[in-house]
Amino acid sequence: MVISDRYVDSSLAYQGAGRTLPVEEVSWLSSWATGGLKPDLVVLLDITPDVGLGRVVSRGAGTDRLESESVPFHERVRWAFLDLAGADPKRYLVLDATRPADEITTAVVERVSGLLPDTDEQPMGELSEVRA
Repeated sequence: MVISDRYVDSSLAYQGAGRTLPVEEVSWLSSWATGGLKPDLVVLLDITPDVGLGRVVSRGAGTDRLESESVPFHERVRWAFLDLAGADPKRYLVLDATRPADEITTAVVERVSGLLPDTDEQPMGELSEVRA
């Protein structure tokens, strides 16, 4: 199992929609770079840009290059992710990121457990850390 916080879909959303680059070109280049490999599951934590950026500010750690972008940029990115999820709903788990962290964790664990082979050797246990 590989868990990653960014992949091809992020390139499509951030570069294609956010930066308004030609999505077809971003898609082709991403597919070429990955050999067409697609994840079995994408967990999309959906939140409005205002709430998400408010969380960034409340951390008090400053903003990075992407977090410093405008609200319209983040709105385009959000809608691009939601469009990707709508086009491939079996591959996406879209969760309301305003829900409590424990509810989000439970939903992710349930979905991931359904993708893993059945085994009695090592059941999926509690996650040791969840950051909101």
